[in-house]
Amino acid sequence: MSSNFKYRAGLSSVGAYQVSGVPYMSGSSAVIPGTNSTAWQVSFPYITQWVIIENMGSNDLRVGFSNFGTRGLTDTAPVQSYFVLAGTSDDESVLSRIRFDVRVKDIYLSCDHATNTTTAQITAGLTLVPTEELTGTNSNWTGSSGVG
Repeated sequence: MSSNFKYRAGLSSVGAYQVSGVPYMSGSSAVIPGTNSTAWQVSFPYITQWVIIENMGSNDLRVGFSNFGTRGLTDTAPVQSYFVLAGTSDDESVLSRIRFDVRVKDIYLSCDHATNTTTAQITAGLTLVPTEELTGTNSNWTGSSGVG
């Protein structure tokens, strides 16, 4: 057996997603800008197993996987490559929090209004897969392919 080989977790390493995730939390006191501005980028130190996003403000929050996607822009035409979490409300049927199992290195947040702002908090379970694994041909999350 060669001593030059060093095993490391990668995107397709099943074990990296079966063990408990390393905790990541970000309680935002930062103001998340409206759609007239660049989306607020959250960069994780490792690839995620799962992410929970909660809108803490009264205005709706856009969540996407690229700046263009979150803003509803592409190179060719406007498209909706994001989802919206409602602002905080007394109505418990309104969705202002979501958990999803997804492996990403960044998410992008924007207030769903051109000039207003909102706040959010993010919790994630991280793998030990380096973020460099999601570059080049492994990611086209620019909003141009319906993933944004």
